[in-house]
Amino acid sequence: MMKFSRNEVNDLLISWIVLSVAFALFTRDGLFGILKAGFSGLSTHILQMLVVVGTAFVLHELSHKYVAQSYGLWAEYRKWNVGLIFAFLLSLTGFFFFAAPGAVMIMSTGWVTQEIEAKTSIAGPAANITVGIVALLIRGAGFFPGFLTYLASINFFLAIFNLLPIPPMDGSKIIRYNILMWLIPFILAAVMLISIF
Repeated sequence: MMKFSRNEVNDLLISWIVLSVAFALFTRDGLFGILKAGFSGLSTHILQMLVVVGTAFVLHELSHKYVAQSYGLWAEYRKWNVGLIFAFLLSLTGFFFFAAPGAVMIMSTGWVTQEIEAKTSIAGPAANITVGIVALLIRGAGFFPGFLTYLASINFFLAIFNLLPIPPMDGSKIIRYNILMWLIPFILAAVMLISIF
């Protein structure tokens, strides 16, 4: 069972809400797009983004935390205020969106092996790929096709982004341990994302 501190819960909630609002603004072409089209349906759109960001971002971070704690490591999510403000301001433009809201901080006394580090790192992208596949399977049954397509594509995109083999991304830690452990999920997420479009 995962352990959470009060600060961590607050950081997760703040990050989730800010990212959801930012993503809703961005996908409505930013501030000018909303002013032009009106506020009709914006609250519903924000609720949809809470679900999207909840599965893509929150589950990603909690998966890292779960695996790290299963190895007895201290692991807590910490928001990055500068990254959250930057994401919100960029979303107002409607042209470009980039989010670095924070990360799960993991502390060890030096005994963490490359294997443990890789397994902890792959957990987040694996959660995104799983959510994306489940969303497509439910969509295939005819339920909420537009929303589920969007949900799947965001999760696959987040998996690909985090699997980039560039420090400090998850991919850099995974590829250092086992190239196949990195390559298979990277290709799977890329193929699934391409197949949507």
